[in-house]
Amino acid sequence: MSKKKLWCMFLCISYLFQINGYAVENVVVNEAREQNQKEISLSDDSELYEFTTETVPSYSSQLAYYESQNYKGGNEEIILSPTKAIFSKGVQRVGDVDGIQKDCIVLEEEEVVEWEFEVKEAGLYTFEVDYLGIGGNESKIQRKLVIDGNVPFAEANNISFYRQFIEAEEIKLNSIGDEVWPKQKEIKLWQTQAIIDNQGFYETPLEFYFSEGKHVVKFEYIDQPIAISEIRIKGKKALQTYEEVKKEYESAGYQSVSQESHISFQAEESASRNDSIIRRESNSDPKTVPFSLTTRVLNTIGGYRWRLGNQGVTWNFEVEEAGLYQLNFKVLQSRDGGMPAYRQILIDGEVPYQELALYKFEFDKDWYGETLASQAGEPYLIYLEPGVHELTLVAKLGPIGKIIEQTTEDVRILSDITREIIKVTGTDPDPNYEYDLYRVMPELSGQLTELADRIENCVGILADISNARTSMENNYRQIVEQLRTFAKDVDLIPKALGDLDTAQSNLGTYITSLEKSPLAIDYIEVASPETKFKVKKSNFIERTWITFVNFLLSFTKDYDSIGAVSEDSEENVVLDVWIARGAEWGEVLKDLADEHFTPETNIAVNVNVLPGGQLSTGSINTLMLSITSGTAPDVALGVDYNLPSEFAFRDAAVDLTQFPEFEEVSRSFYEESFKPYTFCDGIYALPETMDFTVMIYRKDILSELGLELPRTWTELYQDVLPVLYQNSMNFALPVDTSVSSNSPGALRGFTMLLLQNNGDYYRKAGKVSDLDSPEAYEAFKMWTELYSNYDIDEESNFFSRMRSGTMPIGIGNYTTYMQFLTSAPELYGRWGVAPVPGLEQEDGSINHSVGTMSSTAAMILNQSDKQEAAWEFLKWWMSEDTQTQYGRELEALIGTSARWNTANTNAFYNLPWNVKDLEIIMAQMEEASEQWIVPGGYFTGRHIINAWNRVILNNENARDSLEEAVKDINKELEAKVKEFGLEDEIIIR
Repeated sequence: MSKKKLWCMFLCISYLFQINGYAVENVVVNEAREQNQKEISLSDDSELYEFTTETVPSYSSQLAYYESQNYKGGNEEIILSPTKAIFSKGVQRVGDVDGIQKDCIVLEEEEVVEWEFEVKEAGLYTFEVDYLGIGGNESKIQRKLVIDGNVPFAEANNISFYRQFIEAEEIKLNSIGDEVWPKQKEIKLWQTQAIIDNQGFYETPLEFYFSEGKHVVKFEYIDQPIAISEIRIKGKKALQTYEEVKKEYESAGYQSVSQESHISFQAEESASRNDSIIRRESNSDPKTVPFSLTTRVLNTIGGYRWRLGNQGVTWNFEVEEAGLYQLNFKVLQSRDGGMPAYRQILIDGEVPYQELALYKFEFDKDWYGETLASQAGEPYLIYLEPGVHELTLVAKLGPIGKIIEQTTEDVRILSDITREIIKVTGTDPDPNYEYDLYRVMPELSGQLTELADRIENCVGILADISNARTSMENNYRQIVEQLRTFAKDVDLIPKALGDLDTAQSNLGTYITSLEKSPLAIDYIEVASPETKFKVKKSNFIERTWITFVNFLLSFTKDYDSIGAVSEDSEENVVLDVWIARGAEWGEVLKDLADEHFTPETNIAVNVNVLPGGQLSTGSINTLMLSITSGTAPDVALGVDYNLPSEFAFRDAAVDLTQFPEFEEVSRSFYEESFKPYTFCDGIYALPETMDFTVMIYRKDILSELGLELPRTWTELYQDVLPVLYQNSMNFALPVDTSVSSNSPGALRGFTMLLLQNNGDYYRKAGKVSDLDSPEAYEAFKMWTELYSNYDIDEESNFFSRMRSGTMPIGIGNYTTYMQFLTSAPELYGRWGVAPVPGLEQEDGSINHSVGTMSSTAAMILNQSDKQEAAWEFLKWWMSEDTQTQYGRELEALIGTSARWNTANTNAFYNLPWNVKDLEIIMAQMEEASEQWIVPGGYFTGRHIINAWNRVILNNENARDSLEEAVKDINKELEAKVKEFGLEDEIIIR
């Protein structure tokens, strides 16, 4: 069959997926997730623009209220059984799950369940839940807890239930002798967990006050399905102190075990962990056990990946002698800044006494031995019966959580103060103007002094918990000094307004840093109290020797190859794959290929890692140089989205439509995402990752201003912008004036308006610019007027200004979204996403189109003599199962910041996105339209920017400026068409 016929067949296929919310597998019958999801459309977008901001007290303020009211713990236990649950949909599903015979209720997407019960004695109660994590995507299970129609405090808005993970395989060695991180899998088991705060601030379960009488408890869906067997509401009970437990030991006649009853085990060989991100790690200190001089050994556990509150690791161990034992740990707690790390220590699922509910591991730049003991040095003893026991360490933040909570509030206060100042001075104060803030804002000095006092309280906590003055303490002191200086003379502020923004940004960054409480463990001992626990530390000579050996190895060991397979491998075919991402991205890919692809196809894979950006367009391109020198790889991953077509123009890329399965494979992607990779009758790459465009906004500020989200540009002009300007705020739609040679898709704002005006970039088969059309002129006029008439900032740091509150709404993409998700913890629950403003059409509908959905691509090089094998690899690599597993492994390895924005639509859906955000993102993606890459198209972006500059900077007429740009663009298009001999070809369709 000819290429043209294949291309026609391809165009005739409608495979644009209709996404339908956040479907999960049918956990009752354990069926696979259905492929047909409910339709998400922006044609009826009212729900997608709704947002609420609930003002509820924090748990700490609620505890203070309990204390002021002298509330005591209740003395009864109330059981909420499955048979008495009331479902939102009126359907009670009670039965066993996954073959486990246990009465339970099954809660899936958006389901709400509640119980009615009666309390006979008023008091403080805690919740204990028996649950099973089912289906879903291995993320935390999250629910909102509502009592009598209200959320009692902010922490109840997001209650987490944790899954359990184990290593799914034995440790393996790659071809260069390094140990490879084993895969992890979730284990399905019923667990009992008290309801705790989501961030690990508090070492005890959350307490709820119930008055005497009838009450209603409701669980509302946030994320992930769950089965619940039973909920117990129990009266609050305080843990005994160690002295109280010690007296009980003495009364019972318990004795210390003999020194022969000594158990030592490697910490990396843990039984389970409640977060798949926690894994074995490699430490090169020569005294770690085990140790290898020349290869990587995974000889510890934890470290940076065991840093977040409530992350827990469990070990099983067996004792033969009953008696009192002490616990010894070889640990590394070299946290940046010198602050301690805290862990809650449980034996057989219970905290033995108060002192182990929050145990401090001090800072030390070297490995050291820690025997659990009091500050006076008396070891904490634990009584164990013969048999198998569980030891669990759970990350808690303790006093650091108090600092985080207070700093979060301080950021809000500082943001409010800054916004009030900006109402007087504007965002760009005149340094020569006297604003008289002392008179206009007489309360300002007192506000700054009070805020400085609050932050200084954090300094005191930091000093109390650390064994030396930390860098974080110095950071806080610097801000305190700055605020006190401004408080003494508020008229200094207009000339240094940026310092307040910087202080606010720094405090937000400190929150992110404080939330991390890493701890690495080499080995653990369960021993007699008579045993002296000493850890041998490496010396300077030993560490120097290791450094020297690693230096010598660098001349022979290929650090760019990920466990490379040599050409004399047993496999028939060996593919060379280049990936322009970090080493960990390459390692995960290599592991998946070795585990799944090679055994199934008998095709081996060599993975070579290149620095990010090396496979993008530019003056020096590694891939182009390899083609010129005849050393090109078979497959290139992470290729910039405008590069495959440039290679296709030069006959350097393989047309994928020649492969018989292409039509079937292409159904896994948005049809529009193939446009940048299409040239004439061929398609020269598969979409690998994709971008998205959404509106991002601050819920709290918009609510405070009484604003609704704009559905159209008219609503933005008339309703939103005037209110923002009255409060010295702005809307974010920056112009990337650095664009000079990229595709017009990089011009996010213009492309969006062009598409909403039903315009396009090219006509006549891609050989002539279509920017001289009425639709294009209208889009260009709207775009430039946003900056000239409506005074939107041409350049702005949306992330920083949204954190400060001076730019509470704007247009952002995947990168911006991930910034807010991972780097603005103080804004948790205070920001959201919505569809972009649209343009009302003649029929009354609203066009919400956006462009730029492609990000990176996967392609086969024409020089490859293994093209069939390379195609097999691409099919496997971009399949739903592989992309889903890759995304999960990557996030488990690195964290949320490595969220994989795969272009495979089903795989994208399977990753742990926020459910409401995912619905909006996927609905907006349905309205996305990608742009063609044509010969000479790099001039389009350059001259659109030139036209914009002439209008905004030189005040030229928009029509004249655009017409000048079109002439220049057409000259380059014509020249490139002739250069490549394409006069008679249909470049685009």
